Amino acid sequence: MTRIRLRAARPEGEAAFYADRYPDGYRHDGWPDHVERVAASVDMIRQYHNQVVSVADLSCGDGAIIRGLLGMKRFRVAYLGDLNGAPGTADWGLRRVRTHAVPDGLLPATLEHLDGQVDLFVLSETLEHVDDPDDLLRRIGGCARYLFLSTPLDESPREGNPEHYWGWGQADIHGMLQASGWDPLELKLLKPVSTQHMPGAYTYQLWMAVRA
Repeated sequence: MTRIRLRAARPEGEAAFYADRYPDGYRHDGWPDHVERVAASVDMIRQYHNQVVSVADLSCGDGAIIRGLLGMKRFRVAYLGDLNGAPGTADWGLRRVRTHAVPDGLLPATLEHLDGQVDLFVLSETLEHVDDPDDLLRRIGGCARYLFLSTPLDESPREGNPEHYWGWGQADIHGMLQASGWDPLELKLLKPVSTQHMPGAYTYQLWMAVRA
């Protein structure tokens, strides 16, 4: 499948749309396939534990991916942010990792709140939500050495997801990463067991890339 635009930009703006859609904040455990995807994402990232001291996730939702990385031996600094607010971390049992809550806002504008470059930027189920994904990938390249990216594979208008602006295939994302200054290192395709029996169920593409 080639890259397709699924819908026009929202006239009410992103903040208003998501505040109405998730008034109590997004929780990944509301969908069984999201639980599987988060677990697979954490597993992929943990393979790069020797390269990661600092991590930023500025569309972190409930922070499940960052929380899943806390046991990595070199991990020391995390930046957490989201359009409608970063989650609290008081109950995370933090010891070695220092967390920074980034002010509410949209990517890529919130990149300015990072204190220098991070080792890893987490872009989980976010690229398909933004109006200009190519610009976002380029800008993250100025802030991070590694990029973890996940996004649905070959989403079409039939799925009818009102949150997503874009659908694309594996070759599309590979080309977008390269054009934006990233060198793709690894790809895993995940078809969650919990939803594979359902029509229109997502397959996710999980990527790790390094700045070229």
